[in-house]
Amino acid sequence: MYLQIGEKEFELSTNLGTVKAIEGKLRMPLMNAFEKIGEATVDEMIELLSFGLGGKKKAEDAGLIEAIENDMDYATIWEVLQEYIVSMMYSGTPEQKEAKIAKSNFDEPQKNAFRRMLGLQTKDSEVPPISTPES
Repeated sequence: MYLQIGEKEFELSTNLGTVKAIEGKLRMPLMNAFEKIGEATVDEMIELLSFGLGGKKKAEDAGLIEAIENDMDYATIWEVLQEYIVSMMYSGTPEQKEAKIAKSNFDEPQKNAFRRMLGLQTKDSEVPPISTPES
């Protein structure tokens, strides 16, 4: 996953090694972490994103932590962290991601939320019906 913060771009790892490191740190499955993002402090959110660069020390050296603290607000880091976790859940080409999401057990609104986070087209079932004027 590429993360643009101000003038800097960071490539965050989304492989299973990163997932394992995050799960080990949190002592919970990634899906549980996704559900509890709203309970995380800013420092915890920064630390989770730092796993994408190999840990806090490497993230500091790369300038990620400074960029987050200087150029992001709370809502942005919260949104980025959600997108990061979803990108670890669904990797591959857009077609592969869509196939994985379509097969998942989530309801359609949640699937569409994941699609939006991954830059995929949402399904029509979420689009409100078009109203027409009465004759």
